[in-house]
Amino acid sequence: MALSIKNLSISLGKKEILINESVGIADGSKVGLIGRNGVGKTTFLKAILGQIDYNGEIKFNGKAVYFSQHVEMELHKTVRQAIGESAVIHHQNQFEKELREIEQLLSSPEIHQDNKKLSKLMERYVELQAELAKHESPRATNEIKSVLRTLEVKESWLDQTINSLSTGQRAIIALAQILSSDADFLLLDEPTNHLDFKRLNILENYLRNFKGTVLMVTHDRFFLNRVCDTILKIEKGKWIKYNGNYSAYVKTREAAFEAQKTAYKLENEYIAIEKDKISRIGKSPQKVKQGQYRERLLEKREIVERPDMDQSKFKTHFDASPTQANVILELENLSVGYEKPLISGINLYVGVGQRIILIGENGLGKSTLFKTIEGRVPALSGKVILDSQTKLGYADQELKDLKTENTLYDEIFLMLKDRAKTRQQLSMVGFIADDEVFKPIAQLSMGEKSRLNLLKILIKKPNLLLLDEPTNHLDIDACEIIEKAFLNYDGAILAVSHDRYFIEKIAKRILKVSDGTIKELARKNDAI
Repeated sequence: MALSIKNLSISLGKKEILINESVGIADGSKVGLIGRNGVGKTTFLKAILGQIDYNGEIKFNGKAVYFSQHVEMELHKTVRQAIGESAVIHHQNQFEKELREIEQLLSSPEIHQDNKKLSKLMERYVELQAELAKHESPRATNEIKSVLRTLEVKESWLDQTINSLSTGQRAIIALAQILSSDADFLLLDEPTNHLDFKRLNILENYLRNFKGTVLMVTHDRFFLNRVCDTILKIEKGKWIKYNGNYSAYVKTREAAFEAQKTAYKLENEYIAIEKDKISRIGKSPQKVKQGQYRERLLEKREIVERPDMDQSKFKTHFDASPTQANVILELENLSVGYEKPLISGINLYVGVGQRIILIGENGLGKSTLFKTIEGRVPALSGKVILDSQTKLGYADQELKDLKTENTLYDEIFLMLKDRAKTRQQLSMVGFIADDEVFKPIAQLSMGEKSRLNLLKILIKKPNLLLLDEPTNHLDIDACEIIEKAFLNYDGAILAVSHDRYFIEKIAKRILKVSDGTIKELARKNDAI
């Protein structure tokens, strides 16, 4: 058993994430961990690593390594230096726990006043460090080179600083650290975010052929289908485990929902009939006793729960400011980049109501193009021409425009200056209850931050949306709700995306960045 969990309960403040849950994951399994934004998927992964408090028992075999959806790297280092540093390996050995306890004791000033006790602690600390080193094996150079070749990390990247890389390139380097480790248990939190199609396919193939165990959080429906043999869903503080990939999960869940609906209907019909019989029983002492007996039988019946698919239930629509123009954006012989051009000779007309998806490998300048259109990065040459009635809304993939010290209510009230409208707008992206609305933004999951960031942009009623990986971090239900809203949006959409479901559903035109230029693809299948 790669992972064994017994009677696990996790709470964050007053919120219960999991309540007395148990589950086992077999060696070699490829498990997709799904659930709505904010239910505690990332929290669960951190509990496995012992990074948060919990009640119950968590045991895993071998060496575990963790890929975080927050790609945090030292920006001043070169790619070569970053790759040379191995990912942190997590063991579940008693001596590792003791090491952490000693480190806590050593951080206390009081311990340094007792030289004898300090000396003993230091001796034990050195012993444990030596024991830990026995379990660590240095990464073989050929393994690192093999992973770099697999992920197609270019030689030209190696001497660049992390700061100069795109978000997608940083994710690739972080994955290279993970995959070149000798871990046999991979904990991956949104590994597909920011990756281009080439790296998505590479990662899919790598994980399918990986001999160890994978537990991953992802909302990429294609990826879940192609990689996973098990789906683990968190809902209402409980786990439900499904055998098979995502499509099999959907079928099983829908069948269970229909069966529950039937059972719930039949149970309520039976109870109504029985209550009607009881009400018709006479008033004699014998009849009263008979009625009371029937009532007790009803009370003892096992309750059939109302069926619930545990889906995000918010409904939303996006309004666009009116415009009389046919062409809302024109790019004329535009070159974008920094010291050197990344993309040159861009000529593009974007009409009202068009939905255009921009694809291409990581690091080729797609996000830079958006920042140039929006005005954050100056053009190297050429023109960005916006119609006088164009209202531009830009959603960056790094969510930098959110003030994390604010609550959700504060963030939107500062824009609207109206309490009722603030609550109404927040409900449009699924924030309804007081404990959601008045939560600090710093405490939100990445998916919840994405929804809030999108709301901030759409409140202004732009008629041209620049969306940089808009479905990153969103749970599957939220993706489908927002996709539907985009289909009914009257404005123009220009989006960077590698979400294959999103592209199939939304795109009217697909542009591909390659070799420093942009070309239009004739068919969606050419992109996907």
